[in-house]
Amino acid sequence: MRALSLTLFGITLASADPLTFNTTPLGQKDRPIILRTYVPDPGLDPAVLSNHGEASKSPKYSPNSGRDVGGEYRMMKVIPAAIAVNHGPALSYVWDTTECRLLYSWQGGFLDLYPYWGEENRGGRRSFDYSARLVGNLFYMAQPIKREKPAFIGYDLSDQGVPTFHYKLGDTKYAETILPNDRQYSFVINQDSKKSTIKGKLISKHQGFDRNLKIKSATAKAGQQVFGAYGCVACHSADGSKGHGPSLKNLAGSTRPIEGNDPVLADAAYLTESIKNPNAKTAQGYPPGYMPPYQLKDKEIESLVLYIQSLAK
Repeated sequence: MRALSLTLFGITLASADPLTFNTTPLGQKDRPIILRTYVPDPGLDPAVLSNHGEASKSPKYSPNSGRDVGGEYRMMKVIPAAIAVNHGPALSYVWDTTECRLLYSWQGGFLDLYPYWGEENRGGRRSFDYSARLVGNLFYMAQPIKREKPAFIGYDLSDQGVPTFHYKLGDTKYAETILPNDRQYSFVINQDSKKSTIKGKLISKHQGFDRNLKIKSATAKAGQQVFGAYGCVACHSADGSKGHGPSLKNLAGSTRPIEGNDPVLADAAYLTESIKNPNAKTAQGYPPGYMPPYQLKDKEIESLVLYIQSLAK
């Protein structure tokens, strides 16, 4: 076992690639990203967070006058002391260091940190409600259990950067590792060398922040803007290189092999369907259910289609 590491805040990276300005980061199935931040509460039963307590109300403060002013700050619905882990589209999950247990998991994406981190061309972030947003298909949420109050010890990392979480219930120590598998809406949990497969079902779909790009007319250039704003490059390259999903280079106009079905022509209708309902026809060699359907505006979809078509010219 390697030395335990306990991060108070910030990011633990399993690779040397910086995340700067990448507001929709993704790890790899065998080399995850580990992020310590405030995470969203997707609707957990309050009893699951029984050891967290309630935040105190905070009066508004004026830096100009140096004193409190009327009113109170609104509370954001987030979970502190959590660790978010991403194994690429195969699995994302949140493990809580206060409850010392897995809180929820999803597939298809990770966290959208815009404008929590800000963007390279504009910087800054929202003054309120700037916590991360889920990207992907939520399929598992923890249920209330009765047990002793846990104590978090820390976590260590394998040579591939996979975390194993250590905690105590009373005098008994536990070690827990969570891993992806090849099944949709499923993961493997290894607790003290005892493996079990957890199978969930689709609970809700998430696409992160609404970028509100205000596209007035559909163009390939606008489509490139949509492609960048929603972090599509995290799975789909534009230069032919292999990624979590099919590359968009030379996709338009090609014949696409489909899992369990006949090949199809990648015309405008197919591209539009793949954006609106990506699981209608799964490209051969890629797992189903990983890409969440994005609720984009018509002009954004039309622009994306034009951009993809431009990559085949």
